[in-house]
Amino acid sequence: MDWRAKAMAQNLLAKVPFGERINDLLQLRVGGLRSFDSQVGGKVNDWIGMMTLLADWGVSVRNAATVEIGTGWIPTLPLCFWLAGGQSCITYDVCRHLRPELTRRLVRVLERHLNAIAQAAAFPLADMRQRYAEIGNDILTTCGITYVAPGDASHTGLPDESIDIVFSNSVLEHITTEALPAVMQETRRILRPSGVAVHCVACNDHYAHFDRSISYVNYLRFSAQEWRRWNNSLHYQNRLRAPDFLRVAEESGLSLVAVRQYVRPGVEPALKALPIAPEFRRYSRAELATTSVNFVCRRASA
Repeated sequence: MDWRAKAMAQNLLAKVPFGERINDLLQLRVGGLRSFDSQVGGKVNDWIGMMTLLADWGVSVRNAATVEIGTGWIPTLPLCFWLAGGQSCITYDVCRHLRPELTRRLVRVLERHLNAIAQAAAFPLADMRQRYAEIGNDILTTCGITYVAPGDASHTGLPDESIDIVFSNSVLEHITTEALPAVMQETRRILRPSGVAVHCVACNDHYAHFDRSISYVNYLRFSAQEWRRWNNSLHYQNRLRAPDFLRVAEESGLSLVAVRQYVRPGVEPALKALPIAPEFRRYSRAELATTSVNFVCRRASA
């Protein structure tokens, strides 16, 4: 299916009553949640990558109070943090996507990933299996997860300096450029002096995950006016490049301690043949080619 057909369909759903709910059902039938076990495995791998970043800076998740920006359809990362000894997680999302049956299914699938989760967190496997066995019918409550949706990660209402880890995975690229600074500023406010924020950002054209005929930088060909035709609230993409996310973090009072940038295979040759829209001509070729950026930051000194 052509990516433009998907964009037009989601544009329509964004404007009709119950469009969000219909989109959720489509995710289950023909979208990413159709391959549920694979989706969970991918999210666990994302969490393991996040743990590698944190471990490099000596950050332990044991007894950590965490905040997640952007829950999505299944609370994979909050559950991984809890299994690894985390104390609590407050997870915010602009829309209510979580469904009890999917969360129960997630718990069942996570059992086969316990070894990998324990190894990534340097957590005793026997203790993790014990925690897993303690998960009851009320999964979120048992695992110390508070789901806030509709919620606003830029106005959490949490006390100052009360959180050890703020994290997001494939979320910041979906936040508007106007709202992103406020989210980062709130992160700085709620982080303890010893706390960290870790973000994994997929700054690539998400339609390429759906339509393999286009590259992961295809959206850079469109001007802002042209892109409004294809962008929509159900699948919003801000098209910020990696240095933009890092700049906003630093301007919000956060200090970068680790940055990892990646380029998907095939992007660089595709970029050479791509007509770049005027808005993106100020970036270097390397900045345009970067398709994901993962970074860790702390509160900057006053």
